[in-house]
Amino acid sequence: MKPVFYSKIVMMTLYYFCYIIITSSICMFVYLSNSTIGFAQSNLSQNITKDTLLISSQKNQSKNQKSYPNVTNSAKNTINILCSSKMQGRGYVNNGEQLAASYVAREFEQIGLLKYNNSYFQSFNLKSVNTFPKKVQLKSKGYNFQGGKEYLVASFSNSGKGKVGILYLDSAFFESDSAQIAFKKVSLRKSAVMYSDKWTKKIQLENPVFLEKIQEAKAVFVRTEKLIGVPSPVAYSKPYFEVLDSIFPIYEALDLIDLEDLKTAKKNNKIKTLKFKVKSKLVNSQPSQNVIGYIKGTKKPKKVIVFSAHYDHLGKMGKEVYFAGANDNASGIAMLLELAKYYSENPPEYSICFMAFGSEEIGILGSMFYTQHPLFPLQDINFLINLDLIGTGEKGATVVNATIHTKEFELLKKINKEKSYLKTIDSRGEAANSDHYFFHKNRVPSFYIYLNGGSQAYHDINDVPQNLSLYAFQNLYELLIEFSHDIIQAK
Repeated sequence: MKPVFYSKIVMMTLYYFCYIIITSSICMFVYLSNSTIGFAQSNLSQNITKDTLLISSQKNQSKNQKSYPNVTNSAKNTINILCSSKMQGRGYVNNGEQLAASYVAREFEQIGLLKYNNSYFQSFNLKSVNTFPKKVQLKSKGYNFQGGKEYLVASFSNSGKGKVGILYLDSAFFESDSAQIAFKKVSLRKSAVMYSDKWTKKIQLENPVFLEKIQEAKAVFVRTEKLIGVPSPVAYSKPYFEVLDSIFPIYEALDLIDLEDLKTAKKNNKIKTLKFKVKSKLVNSQPSQNVIGYIKGTKKPKKVIVFSAHYDHLGKMGKEVYFAGANDNASGIAMLLELAKYYSENPPEYSICFMAFGSEEIGILGSMFYTQHPLFPLQDINFLINLDLIGTGEKGATVVNATIHTKEFELLKKINKEKSYLKTIDSRGEAANSDHYFFHKNRVPSFYIYLNGGSQAYHDINDVPQNLSLYAFQNLYELLIEFSHDIIQAK
């Protein structure tokens, strides 16, 4: 809570008055340094007591009227637990998602949240998910590339292994019709194709024949500036690697306009080779779950404010590489738990429901399942606030659906302006980018709030607790409480 200071006029008046009453200059200095509690403990006249009461009243009306607990250290502890290697990346290898869900449920129990249908869990099954539980390998002569740091296996890859020659396709190839015609005649049975991801969109839109052709190769390597992992429910490709452009060696581009030149390149050993091994496992009927608890409202329990966040992440690639998912979305679960603690001690007029969704990363499927199988009527939700990527905040926040729920957005901005919680709050329209989306599509008033600035790690191995500043975590916590309070009072 920020301190409240006297104005210069009030300070000079008190100083002069105390100087007359108290002859000791030392005592006078102590008097001016003390808080209003010091005044109450003194033997000053009733006039000074009245002044003290006035000052105390002004404090209660100040912009930081309420005192909230500092939750940053507790949030850090939650994030560290969710990001530990024991959680297996909170994905679909070694029951990582189930381990994280059980942890959230235990926290709900300890906080004292109530249960729907005698359980915190709402279980469902994914039709399928592609995983890589065993060792993944990529090496060249004399060097083993580091998984996660230098390459990723695309989540839709099938199994495969081998030693392959690299056919590197450069800009000249994609800009030459004759080269692509010649490429159709090239045998890829013992080769791998490599090209830059800047051509991927163009290929998908304009050259589907090329996509079919490269599936004849033993492997595909796509060079990229940033490695980003995304889960997949299916496996439909030959082994497909994303390799980091800044680290991976540049191979000599091959002139494929003339097939004789290609044969010559092979004969003269100009084609470099890579050795790889990928073992994928397509898991059918993969179990998943949402974790849900609530606090009963004191006056209108059928009306509900919902706070939501997803607890799952990308899991593992092979036996060694796991994705911690600190910002995405251990930070959101940490906030969910801190808000649950607050409301368990300060129950409002409306009920407050806390929804921790599974399977967000594979297509926001946990929240979709909930909207199809709600535990209470969706129309009872007065407002839903979804929290995802809230471990930073140096550049403020963005609110998805702000352009749709303008009244609530203006209220949020008004509170923020009065209390100076966040540097800025930007508006954004509808977006299918987190767990608010299917609620929104079912006409539930909802915001998705994320913070900006700080660490830019996203869906990679660098999204770890030590890279999170939690710069605006405490302020967002207080802003959310103030906002939900005003939402309730406004209805």
